[in-house]
Amino acid sequence: MGLLRVAVLGSPEVFHGGSCLTFALHKAQALLLYLAVEGGLHPRSKLAVLLWPDSEPHVARTALRNALALLRGLLDDADAQHTHLLSEHELLGLNPQAPLELDVRVVQQAYTQVQRLSAVPAEPQRAALVAQVQHALSLARGPFLDGFWLREETAFDEWVRLQQRQWQVRLQLLCDRLSSWQEADGELEQASATLTRWLALDPLAEEAYRRLMRVHLALGETSAALQVYAACRARLAEALQILVEQTILGQAHQGINALAILEPRQQWPIGIECIGQQQADALRPGHLQHLVDQRVRHRRFLAFL
Repeated sequence: MGLLRVAVLGSPEVFHGGSCLTFALHKAQALLLYLAVEGGLHPRSKLAVLLWPDSEPHVARTALRNALALLRGLLDDADAQHTHLLSEHELLGLNPQAPLELDVRVVQQAYTQVQRLSAVPAEPQRAALVAQVQHALSLARGPFLDGFWLREETAFDEWVRLQQRQWQVRLQLLCDRLSSWQEADGELEQASATLTRWLALDPLAEEAYRRLMRVHLALGETSAALQVYAACRARLAEALQILVEQTILGQAHQGINALAILEPRQQWPIGIECIGQQQADALRPGHLQHLVDQRVRHRRFLAFL
C-alpha cells in the first residue's frame, strides 16, 4: 500500500506511490478529495446526495459504486486487508492506518500551535514554531480546490466554498503572525518574503500591503514601497470598483512621526492629518466615515498609524 499524498490548497493534486493520478470521472476525484479532507466514515446515502443530488437514489448509488471501483483501481486496492478505502456496511471513508499526507493537515497543526500562543515563545521554541509555520505556508499554492467545481449547484460545491473561506482565514492568520514576529525581530527580508506570500494568497489583504510598505521603508527601499502602494491602489480599484485619489502611507516611529507617500508626478495642495488606530476605534459607528468624507471635501487626508 503506497503513500497517498493529497494537496488541496490550490488546484487539486493526488499522488499515489510517487505517481500523479488522473481521474476518468471528475466525481470520483471529488469523492476522494472529500473523504481525505473530512476524514472519518460517511454514509453511502450522504455521499450519493453530495455528488449526485439530482439523480434518483438507485441511480446515485450506482454512480457511487462506479466511482469507488475507479478509485480502488487507481489506488491498487485489490487486497481488502491493505486498502486506502474502507467500506463498513453502509459507511465509506479512508483508512486512518493507511499512509496519507494531506497539506491542510499540516496547516491545521501550525494554526493550532499559533492560536495557543498569547506571545512569541523564547528560543528554541520560537525557531521551531517559525519553521513549522513557514513549512505550512509553503504548501499553500492557492485557494482551497482552486478551480475545482462540479458546477451543478451541488452540496459538494457549497462545501468547497465553505472550506475556501475557512482555510483562507487560517492561512491569513499564519501570514499575519509570522510576518509580525519577523518584523518585530528586525528580520525584514524574511518579513518581506512572508508578506509577499500573503499577498499572493490574498491580493486584497490591506494589512499585508501596509506592513510590506513599512518593511520596504525600514529597508530604505522607497521605490519598492511605492510599487507596493501602486499595486494596492490598482487591486482595490479593480475589486471594489473605487478609485483612490490619494493614499497616505503611515510609518509610525514611537507614535510620533509619519511619512506620507504621494502619487508620483502629482502635487496636491492638501493638508495631512494623522489619526491613531485607538482614536479610530473609539469613534462611534458611522463617525469615522463622516470624518473621512468631511476631510475629502476640504481636500485633507487622514493617515492612519
